[in-house]
Order: sequence, then structure tokens, then C-alpha cells
Amino acid sequence: MPRRSTTARSRRAARSSRSSPPAWLGSGSRAATAATRSGAVYLRVLEGLSYGDGTTPFIIAQHYGTSVMVAGSPNEELRAQVLPDMATGARLCGFGVSHIRRQGRPALVATPVRNGAALGRDDDEDERASGSYRLDGVIPWMTGAGLFGHVVIGATLPDGDTLLSWAPFVASDALRLDAPMELGAMNGARTVAATCVGLEIRPEDILAVEPAGRRVRANTTAVPCLYGLACASIDDLADLAARRAAPASASAAERLRARLDEQRRSFYPRLRELEDDPSEAPLAEVRAAATGLALDAIGALIVATGGGANARGHPAQRRLREASVFATWGLSVESVNVAVDRLSRA
Repeated sequence: MPRRSTTARSRRAARSSRSSPPAWLGSGSRAATAATRSGAVYLRVLEGLSYGDGTTPFIIAQHYGTSVMVAGSPNEELRAQVLPDMATGARLCGFGVSHIRRQGRPALVATPVRNGAALGRDDDEDERASGSYRLDGVIPWMTGAGLFGHVVIGATLPDGDTLLSWAPFVASDALRLDAPMELGAMNGARTVAATCVGLEIRPEDILAVEPAGRRVRANTTAVPCLYGLACASIDDLADLAARRAAPASASAAERLRARLDEQRRSFYPRLRELEDDPSEAPLAEVRAAATGLALDAIGALIVATGGGANARGHPAQRRLREASVFATWGLSVESVNVAVDRLSRA
């Protein structure tokens, strides 16, 4: 009984502290400044990596994102156990959370259990919060099979909130992994779908409980990755224009670079503002603009080559496929609508 009471208090603490910054950031404006600066540096690193290869930042973002989630978890024992190894790379972790953004019937549900029996809405909240959970359903997208040893899984609770849990990224009777997907890009990231059949989540493996709707917003991570693809294509276009003495291509590269510089100025300094804005519209506009820029820059390079970019090994081919991944990565319903509208206009 004491253990159930303690765990129940932990669950309530997780609920009550959901909007607070992680303790490791400190408090007040100093914490906000630290979070903004570290976030901007991280995103600029992703842009630099995307300049040469999209797969590497895509994989890094999975581990970084889950590291932040673990660091901000109220589960002190789990933090102490895994975070040092995550920081050094000795322990790598991926995401199984993107399905939470989907509307309609939950893809993966978490059912409270005690002594192997499911608990329902009519049971006492402390009873429902004090034990383990059983996960049932589908995780449509998990990157890093065979690369990551663990995964953070998001599942929908009976009241609509989200349970975030820590689990081994290993096939079992309860976690059935499909073969890696054959995608148009980034197959090295080894993305799989998974089916949970009574996957047990112990109290000590619970990261947090988040309110319903918290993860429906689009992420900012894809934006710098699209900038990296655009920048590499602009540089290649400028080089090609110089080699071929093609003034039209040179002018195109200058205009595209001006667009890139303008978008960077409206993104990096406003990072925290975009993430904290109650309305997702500003971030959706930034993402849509970044998508359009990357596709325009890659498209201009393809046309300027006069057919050379049709070779399978040409960088523009890879970038075009990677742009399709980044343009759809971590999307929300609003960001889809804004991007489709923007891309359809002259």
C-alpha cells in the first residue's frame, strides 16, 4: 500500500508540473534564455549537418529529443539511471510518439493494470495511478531499429492524456517490430512500425503524463534541416553558374540566398516565441516557407544542370528525396493546411 501511495503522488506531481521548465535549466528568465540559446545552437548544428547529409541529423534529432524528455522527467530514479549514458552516447534512444498528433481513434492505448487486471474509469484515481500500464495498439513510425537500444513510447490514457514511457527497443512477444521500411530516403535510419500486445510499463519506467493535445503542434526541428538542403543546393547552383558562365543561374542563386538569409533571421532569433505562441500559425508559416525554399532551390539546381541532375548519384536527387521527409516530419493538421496553401500559390 505505501508503494502505491508514493507512486500515485508521483503521478499527480507529473500532472501538476507539466508546464514547468525542467529543473536542470534553473528558473525564471535565466532558464528561458539558456533554453533558447541551447535550442538555437542545436538547430544550427542540424542545419550544418543537413548541408551534407539528411540521415545524420534525422537520427541525431531522435536521440536529442528523447534526452530532453528524460532530463525534464519528474522520475528522478530513471533520470539518474539513464541520463549520464545518454549524454555520452553510451545509451541511445529513439521516439515512438509521433502518432499522438493524429486525430481520431488513438493508435496506441495505455490501460492501467493491477495484479494483471485492467482498471477502468470507475476505479479510484490513486489505484489507477499507482500500478503498471499495458500498451496495446500500433506505433506506426519508430526510427533507429538496431541503432537505438531504447525508445520513448507515447500512448493515450483512458482520460485522453498521454503516457510517456521508457522501453527497450527490442523485438519481443509484446513489442512486435516489422521489417525496416523501404522509403524514398534515409533508409539508413532503419524506420519500422511496431505492434504492442500487452506491453507492460512498470511504474519505474514512466517518464511523464502530459495533457491531451500537448503534442499536436508541429515541431521546429525540420526547419533548419530544410535550410541545410536549400543552402547546399544554392551553393551548387552558384558554382555551376560560375563554371558555365550562366548569368541567369547566378542571379537565381543570389535571389534564393537572399530568401534563405531572410528566413534564418525570422526563425532563429524568434525560436522561443514560435514555440511558446499559443497559436501555431506563425510556426506553420515558417515551416511552409522553409519547405517552399528548399524545393525551389533544389528544383532550380535540377533544371540548371540541363539533365545532369537526372543521374541517380547526383546530390540534387538525394536532396529532393530528403526534402520530402523533412517537409512532412512532425507535421500537425494546421501546418499541413498552411504548407499546401502556400505551395499552391505563385
